[in-house]
Amino acid sequence: MAHRGHAARYPENSLAAIEAAAAAGVHLIEFDIQLSKDGTPVLMHDETLARTAGRDDRVFDLTAAELQTIELQADGADSADGVHIPTLSQAVALLAGHPEWTYFIEIKRHSLEQFGVDAVVDAVLAEIAACSQQCVIISFDHRCLEAVQQRADVRTGWVLKAMSKATRMQAEALRPEYLLINYHRLLDNVPWPGDWQWVCYEIIEAAHAQSLQAQGIDIISSMAAPELQAAMLEAVLMETASRETKR
Repeated sequence: MAHRGHAARYPENSLAAIEAAAAAGVHLIEFDIQLSKDGTPVLMHDETLARTAGRDDRVFDLTAAELQTIELQADGADSADGVHIPTLSQAVALLAGHPEWTYFIEIKRHSLEQFGVDAVVDAVLAEIAACSQQCVIISFDHRCLEAVQQRADVRTGWVLKAMSKATRMQAEALRPEYLLINYHRLLDNVPWPGDWQWVCYEIIEAAHAQSLQAQGIDIISSMAAPELQAAMLEAVLMETASRETKR
């Protein structure tokens, strides 16, 4: 899965990052959503634009039209020239003609706190109505996911802050299609069995990804997903060649 698109090479949560990941053959694409001042879902991880655009503005204080004029900074990426903050509507438009793509759309807590769960969920669901089967709504906030499940036939994914008896009970009650966890929080815990798939982020090395798969993780998420995918394939080919040589 491409975490915030191909964020190792392009500005995170940009259309360029999404398209680059898909072009490289990574068709599971995660990105983040905040709401603008006028209630439009836009692709942005943080509450402010300081880290990604070098501005102190909060996303909530600018309209969608104003946000779309702001260029994203490269932050180590190849180029950010002319790369602007996109709306969810623009990202959804890229799905046309690509039934193999799946979006994992993370609704951020900042917007939930600013506008309320109902307003944010309604705004996001309205934008993805025509392509909901290609989307998964994910969040750290289980109340947000409950609201999604009550309103629409859309897959959900709960991003875990910790693995505990309490969170396992909540997961079993929520019954999302996916459980997502940072590898730092997974540690030596065994993924809970259930009618869900496990996603682990933020992975960089092929050996680490392979060990997580052996541990029971179904989907590996990375900001450098295309490079990681290629490295994992190379590792498999080398292992296969080694076995053939020993024969």
